[in-house]
Amino acid sequence: MKTSNRITRTVLAGAATQAAVALTLPMEGATYVTGTYQGISIDFAHIGNINNGSDTFNGTPYGDVGHEYYIGKYEVTQGQWTDFLNAVATDKGASADILDLYHGQMNSVGYGGITRDASGSTYSYSVDDNYKNRPVMWVSLMDAKRFCNWLTSGGTTTETGIYEISDGENAVRVDAVWQLGGIALPDENEWYKAAYYDPNKGGVGTGGYYKYSFGHATGDTLNTSYANCAQWYYSSNGTYYLNEVDFYENDVNSVSAYGVADMTGNVYEFTDTPDGVNRVARGAWFDGSSSRLAAGSSRGSYEIGHGVQGTSYGFRVASLAPIPEPSTYALIGGVGAVALALLRRRRKA
Repeated sequence: MKTSNRITRTVLAGAATQAAVALTLPMEGATYVTGTYQGISIDFAHIGNINNGSDTFNGTPYGDVGHEYYIGKYEVTQGQWTDFLNAVATDKGASADILDLYHGQMNSVGYGGITRDASGSTYSYSVDDNYKNRPVMWVSLMDAKRFCNWLTSGGTTTETGIYEISDGENAVRVDAVWQLGGIALPDENEWYKAAYYDPNKGGVGTGGYYKYSFGHATGDTLNTSYANCAQWYYSSNGTYYLNEVDFYENDVNSVSAYGVADMTGNVYEFTDTPDGVNRVARGAWFDGSSSRLAAGSSRGSYEIGHGVQGTSYGFRVASLAPIPEPSTYALIGGVGAVALALLRRRRKA
């Protein structure tokens, strides 16, 4: 990730690599924390200002969150997904690709650069340097949940942790594991707040919502120079449909008030919130109309089937405490098992 000369970085002590970053803009005192999990570094933005209320400005019931949390500053990238594949999807035996974590379209010109090499005794994966910092797509909801489990479990499993995959496509994050700092998909309110809420709108400490995630910088008017939609990015380069996840960070005004990048445009992002038999997606995508960038129009719904993958969906992750203590990984595993047992007992009652 690029580091702006407008930020200062201080490395803190800890079992996992972490850094606290104080931003001067867009919000005074905004902070980032970087965690490294099995060699994958993820930057998180801190979202405070609890019990901020839902969005009456845009007339939607979303955005009220009663806890502090952290959300990925960037969408999960193709480089990060490649590292994940090399850790969990190398078996060429009877169980080869049983999780379906790799899709051939991940290596399609203009969209992705992840290739799978089957020439050896195991699969191996690589990513073109020109694509590694662009968001991963052609992933399903279950793929994203397995990625979260892998991060949460310290790289030991994709099937348990923050999600119990055995519960099927309706698996929701295990609250006890979430409370310990597990990595999960943000729910819709967490995503919405990080995108559209500004605690200093109307004056320091007053707070309010914007129509656009970059509204704090544009007077809440539409500016497609701050988001990748309607193939704007492709039209400017002629090769790539998806911008690099830190592309708009070069102009600090294009991130949300909390300093989160690409909350609108590039790819729709999975959330953990049900929408009937589907799940809510937020954020619009590179080929969509600019009208989808507005808070009241950025809500979509996607099928939750294991094999449902496409060019328009990606994701970012969230956590209450993204840098767990060394013993927490083992504790998370134990709590996850206990929570699952209690949940199943409750269902039988």
